[in-house]
Amino acid sequence: MKIALKSYLMKSFWQDFPKPFFAMAPLDDVSDTVFRRVVMRAARPDVFFTEFANADAFVSAGRPAIEKKLRFENEESPLIVQIWGKFPEHYYEMAKAMRERGFAGIDINMGCPEKNIVRSGVCSALIKDPVRAAEIIKATQEGAGELPVSVKTRIGFNTIATEEWIGHLLGLGLDALTIHGRTTKEMSKVPAHWDEIGRAVQLRDEIAPDTVIIGNGDIESRAQGEELAREYGVDGLMIGRGVFHDIYVFESGEVEHSVAEHVELLNYHLDLFEQTWEGQKSYEPLKKFFKIYLKSFPGANDLRASLMETKSIEEAREILAKMPQNQV
Repeated sequence: MKIALKSYLMKSFWQDFPKPFFAMAPLDDVSDTVFRRVVMRAARPDVFFTEFANADAFVSAGRPAIEKKLRFENEESPLIVQIWGKFPEHYYEMAKAMRERGFAGIDINMGCPEKNIVRSGVCSALIKDPVRAAEIIKATQEGAGELPVSVKTRIGFNTIATEEWIGHLLGLGLDALTIHGRTTKEMSKVPAHWDEIGRAVQLRDEIAPDTVIIGNGDIESRAQGEELAREYGVDGLMIGRGVFHDIYVFESGEVEHSVAEHVELLNYHLDLFEQTWEGQKSYEPLKKFFKIYLKSFPGANDLRASLMETKSIEEAREILAKMPQNQV
């Protein structure tokens, strides 16, 4: 079955960035408006992505939960909304609804490898269903209007299929394409195949020279990302888990940050979470962030263990306030 697709590609903000530019990855239950603003205070990337926002839920009774994922402040711009789901018509409806919200673009999640998600035939499962992937992209482009549409994906499902899969996507008029250098089967268990990302750049040059290519996988510093860009020719770098290893990962140069700076940033995170959500979100998931700020100093493990026992932001603040001065 062949699908007639017209190109929606036009000059977009993606092409205005200096190269290489840096993006913070969409991280579900992590990269909400609060954490994005914390990262901004530490060291700002060039562009942010939202958490994964389900298009099927957005057009149903599940919309209130999705609205939390879509919340943002103007200072976070440019911000890309990342959407996922099963039905092309729902992508169309959600993309259409996103036009007036101030997002800089719409990104389609074709890369999440989580088994429960993949079993339902969405996200990286679309690598095995290129026809439906094309239908979803077309529907999103039609709904998005002038908003640029991009895709985040992997280099194959069970095996590497860069030429077939990435080549297919490059023929669909995307403004940008983020490539995580692993297959779905590999999850994050092997080093990213940056040589395949480099091959994707070559394919882009042959098939769709105006599509911006963003490389993703195992980047833990800005300097490392810049080196990868020089070696493999990508236009931009996306960092995800690297933010957990170093909250200052987008910072230029080699700067040592004190324990006090990390603690101040954690307190800012707690304050911002409380102010933003005002009881609309549970405290418990906030604990996953403690390891970002409290590590690599004497007593860090014990401090984190104490914080993990807390039941509220107030309790966490009390523990942080009692930190010995020689730790801070």
